[in-house]
Amino acid sequence: MYVTMFKRIMCRSVDNPSGNRMSRTHGIDILHGEEVDVVARPHPMSFLKYYFFCAYLVGVTVLLGWFDSYLRSDEAILKSLSLLEPMHSITGMEPVDIVLLILFWLILLLSGFAAGRLWVSRMPLLWMALAAAAGTALELYLPTPYETVPVEKPLAKLLLLGAAAVTGMVLTEAYRRGHVYVITNRRTIVKKGFIRKNERDITYSKITDIQVEQGILGRLFNYGTVTPLSASGLGLGADSSQAFAGTVNGGFGGARNVKRHQQATHLSLFGIRDPRKIRAIMGSRKLKS
Repeated sequence: MYVTMFKRIMCRSVDNPSGNRMSRTHGIDILHGEEVDVVARPHPMSFLKYYFFCAYLVGVTVLLGWFDSYLRSDEAILKSLSLLEPMHSITGMEPVDIVLLILFWLILLLSGFAAGRLWVSRMPLLWMALAAAAGTALELYLPTPYETVPVEKPLAKLLLLGAAAVTGMVLTEAYRRGHVYVITNRRTIVKKGFIRKNERDITYSKITDIQVEQGILGRLFNYGTVTPLSASGLGLGADSSQAFAGTVNGGFGGARNVKRHQQATHLSLFGIRDPRKIRAIMGSRKLKS
């Protein structure tokens, strides 16, 4: 009964000011006389790099937790770390905790830098720096001992990182499901977003070319990105990613430029299944327009 009621709500017809009748499918208004050819969403594999990065951070959490217990159980290492005792009076941290914190920052910054270079984006490095800063603040400024949470203070930042990584997986999946692409006999409609929705469409008469992009995994699992190009979107532009991390005495950095079509990305059908079939449908509709 509830399924039937839901379908009635999703497919209900409403009157618009012009007197035509519209229907709704997947939260998108379909005009009177408009026929839906395909409704598509991104393939799960198209977001693999985000899932992999979150899983990598879970692995980092486990590895650093093991390394911390290893340092504390080795007497020889503890004696060698006694050289860091003067830092205890400044930071209030034990030598083992100082080493773990340094590794925590180093691994996160290097991971963010590497991901930023691969993705041509500055955001991974920014997010990793924020995660490292939040973990440090959690370790330094929260009261101790923990009375309600049976976790040693130096390990709190690792739990924060692990929880953030798992949350990132959930949010990535929710964001993927927020993408809906509706191809009709008149236009292509692209709806994206999770919390904030962005819906755009392009009629076939405005399309001058249809581009299909597939990587290695895309060819193996038959998914890719289909981008309808308009006359105003032709030509190439450069996307640049720059990343830098360092200290007072120096640092490291790099930049990467990628040539892309200037067509707005909100009109791209990202990571859809069987992209060449979708391109053929759109091309056929374009010829009839």
